[in-house]
Order: sequence, then C-alpha cells, then structure tokens
Amino acid sequence: MRRFLLRRLMAAVLVLWAVATIVFLAIHATGDPIAAAMASVGMTAGDAERMRHALGLDKPLVVQYWHFLGQALHGNFGNSFQSGGSAMRLVVDRLPATLELAGAALGITIVVSFVLGIASAYGEGGIVDKFVLYLAALGQSVPNFVAGPLLIAVFAVALRLLPVQGLNSFSSVVLPAVTLALYPTAQITRVLRASILEVISADYVRAARARGTSALRVMLKHVTRNALLPVITIVGLQLNVMLGGAVIVENVFAWPGVGSLARQALLASDFPVAQSVVLVIAVMVVVVNLATDIAYAVVDPRLRYR
Repeated sequence: MRRFLLRRLMAAVLVLWAVATIVFLAIHATGDPIAAAMASVGMTAGDAERMRHALGLDKPLVVQYWHFLGQALHGNFGNSFQSGGSAMRLVVDRLPATLELAGAALGITIVVSFVLGIASAYGEGGIVDKFVLYLAALGQSVPNFVAGPLLIAVFAVALRLLPVQGLNSFSSVVLPAVTLALYPTAQITRVLRASILEVISADYVRAARARGTSALRVMLKHVTRNALLPVITIVGLQLNVMLGGAVIVENVFAWPGVGSLARQALLASDFPVAQSVVLVIAVMVVVVNLATDIAYAVVDPRLRYR
C-alpha cells in the first residue's frame, strides 16, 4: 500500500508541474497583459513600462518561468491587476462557495444515481428500467448552459419556488446544484446499472444463491461490492467534471465562486488571478483523483500490489 501511495503522489506532483507549465505558457501566448490593461484602465505608456518592470515581464521568458515556479511553490501568484490584492487570496475567498456548490451537486448525484441505477438494474426490461434509461439519456443530452435557464424559467420565474441567483439562503443552492448534477447523475446511473447486471450474471452470484443465501445478503455482499469498482472511477471522473462545469453554472446563476471569478479575470486580462484559479482547480482535481485511487485500492486489494 505504501508503494502504491508513493507512486500516486509522484504522479500527482508531475501533473501539477505540467499544469503550471501549460498555464504559464498559455497566458504568455495570449499576448502582453499590460497592453490589455492599458486599454481598459487608460494607463500611460510610462506606467505600463514601470508595471512590466515591477512584474518582471521585461525579463527573458526562461527567467520569468523559473521565477513563476518558485513563487508558485509558496502559493504566491502576484497581485490582481484590478483590485491590487493578492491573487491567491481572491481565489481562496471564493473557494468555499464553489466547494459548497460541488458538494451539494455530488450529494444529489450519488443519492439519485444509486437509487435509479439499482432500481433500473433489478427491474431490467420493465417500465421502471425504461423510464430510468430515458431520463439518463435526457440528462446526458442537455448541457448545463441550457438546463440552467430552463430550470430558472420553471422553478424561479413560473412557479416562484426558488431564488434565481446569488448565495442568500439554503434554497439558493438548489437550482445550481441540480443543474450541475444532471449530467453526472445520468452517467453514473447508466454505469451502475450496467455494472450490476454484469455482476448478477456471474458464477459466484449464482453459486451463492444455490447455497440458499438470502437475496439481501447476495445483493449487499456479492453484487453491490463488486459492482462498485467501475462506479468509484466514474464518480471521481464526474466530480472533476463538476469542478470544471462550475465555471459555467456559477455564471448562469451569479454564484459567487471560483468559476465566476475566473470569467471576470479572463475578461479583464487579469492573468495573476486566472493563473491562481486554474492551478487551484488543478490541485482539487489531483486530490480527487488520488482519493479515487485510494478508494479503488480499498475496495479491490489486488491494486495495492501491482
């Protein structure tokens, strides 16, 4: 298990280094950020030159890269061009709202997908199974930027049951969380259904039934545990999808999280904030993948010795 964790940690470090390098190169490939700032705030050429020197943008690209990596190790990505405050502090202040949204969406996804997937698998070919498959197909077909306005039109405008935007109360998280959970719920439901159906037909399940084992024990001990193996992987992948999809959903519902901050930073060419957002999301994705690998190894001990 120790070697397994060590390999995963080394891979995580390499991924973060690669992401940091790509972000650095991509930001610099978009052009001179100071020139964009000059156009937006009316900065003079002399002010722009002094800012380039203060930020080290007048140095060779290799020197800037090593300086960027050194600062990144300490969590320092400079100050925002707009507010003048620490870029990382702005991201950290917005992070709890994004985690709240992603956590609510994950809770909805797990509960709904497990109920629908198990009901569909054990009722294969029946009305419930067909209804669940239709719902899953619909959930995978409608993108977030379409589902969000539709939910707003129905539940906020027509029925006046839920607020449209902002983070004002517990009910404020319902619509954005449901919107963010639609695609992952549909995906996990279909994977869980297929996995259960595959395990049910296995020889060891038939042998357990032949020994007179109760249906509940067969389902919990023999079917569910083994059917969870592919589901654990897909849950981890879909959580990463939620973190990325939060950028769209937060802007649809004016949710004060990291996603809306990223949009504001990109529109204003505020590259220190944009870099901070991308790297914070990358760290969260790496942590999710590492947790998924650990959970997979706990469920399937064979992976620990590979």
